[in-house]
Amino acid sequence: MREYLIKGQDGKKTWGKLYYSDKRNSFRIVFRSDITMDEKPPAYVHRFMTNGRNELTGELAQMWVNDRIIPKDRQNIDEILRRNGLHYYREIDMLELSMGRATYDDLYLERVC
Repeated sequence: MREYLIKGQDGKKTWGKLYYSDKRNSFRIVFRSDITMDEKPPAYVHRFMTNGRNELTGELAQMWVNDRIIPKDRQNIDEILRRNGLHYYREIDMLELSMGRATYDDLYLERVC
C-alpha cells in the first residue's frame, strides 16, 4: 500500500490522503473530515465536501487520478515512457512523475510510504 498526502502549494495545508493498492491496482482518497469553508478548500475538495463525502473510492478516485496524469493515448506516450525509464504505462507511475500536479489547482502529492 502506498500513501500520499494531498497538499496545497504552500505546503502548509494537508487536504487529505491518497492510497494506492499495488495488489488491487486501485486508488482511494480520504479528505480531512475537519475541513471548514473558512480554509477555502480547492474546488475539487469542496465539490465532494458539499455532497457529504470525505472518502472517494473506485471510479471517483480513479477520475481524480486520471485528471492529474498524462493519458495513455497521448501522442508520443512511448517517448515519454522511455525518457522516464518506464517500460509500460501504469497510472501510478504517471502520477508519481508529476506528483499529482495539475494546471487547474495548486494541489500536489507528497509520498509518505
